[in-house]
Amino acid sequence: MRSLSALCRGVILMSAVLSFCRDGWSAELPVGLLDRAGLLDRARQELRAAGLSEQEIQVRLKVVENVATLKAYYPHAGGGRPEYRNPEYWKLNQDDAYIPKGSATEAIRDLWRTTNGIRCAKLSALVMVKAMIDVADAKRLAELDQMLQGQVIPNGLPKQGVGTLFTKPVPKKGDIFQTSELLPGDEVWFKNPYFHRLSAAIQPKHVGEEGHHVFYLGGEKVMDMYSREAMSVEDFRKTFLHWKSVKIVSEQTHSKANPKEFQIMAVRRVIVEK
Repeated sequence: MRSLSALCRGVILMSAVLSFCRDGWSAELPVGLLDRAGLLDRARQELRAAGLSEQEIQVRLKVVENVATLKAYYPHAGGGRPEYRNPEYWKLNQDDAYIPKGSATEAIRDLWRTTNGIRCAKLSALVMVKAMIDVADAKRLAELDQMLQGQVIPNGLPKQGVGTLFTKPVPKKGDIFQTSELLPGDEVWFKNPYFHRLSAAIQPKHVGEEGHHVFYLGGEKVMDMYSREAMSVEDFRKTFLHWKSVKIVSEQTHSKANPKEFQIMAVRRVIVEK
C-alpha cells in the first residue's frame, strides 16, 4: 500500500510538470512546483475572467513566473552585499550604473541563471522585460536589443520605458490603488511615508526605503522579488513595520506605525505587442 501511494503521488506530480511545461512553465523547474503551479492556475483564471486576450494572459503569467524564479538579493545602501551583475554580460558605465555588454536580451536572460544584487525599482522593470523576451519572436527580440543596447534599464530609456514598454494607470478614485483595480502580473509600489519623515542627515543611510516594488498575483496576494513568497496584501503591509526607517521615526515620535499607512501608490503594466 505504501509503494502504491508513492506511485500515485508521483503520477500526480508528473502530470503537473507536463501540464505546466505545455502551458509555458520553464523547463528548469523551481522548488515548490505544485504551489507555484496552483498560483499560476489561479492567476490564469482571474485574467480570463477579466476578459484579457490570450496573448496578454501569456505575458502576464510569464511576469508571475519570472518573479517566482528570480535569484536576486537586495543590495542595501547602509552596508551588506553590494550591487552586482554577471560581468560576462554586464558592465558599469561612467555613472557606475550597469548596462548590457552586448545583447541586452541575453544579458537579461542571464539574470535568471545567476545571482545578482539589484534594487527593486530596476529589478521590477527587468522582470517585466524578461516576460516580453520570453514570448518574443526573432523580430521583436531584435527590436528589444536595439532599444535597450547600452542603456541603464529602465532609467536610461525615454520616460523610463513608459509608453514604449510599460503603461502607468491612475487610480480610479483619489491617489491610492485598491486591490480590486489590480490584475495578476501588475507591478505595484507600496509607499513608505516614514522615509520622508527622516532627517536629511539620516535619509542617505536608508536610500531604497522610500517604498517597495512587488508584483500582484491575484486573489489579494503579492510577491516580493527577494523572498519570492506569496503573501496577502494585509500581511505584506505588516513587513514595513520591521524597516529601520519606520522604527527610527516611530521611536523618535513615540508612536506606533499602522500597517494601513503603507498603501499602493503606483502601478506599472507591460505593454503587450499586438
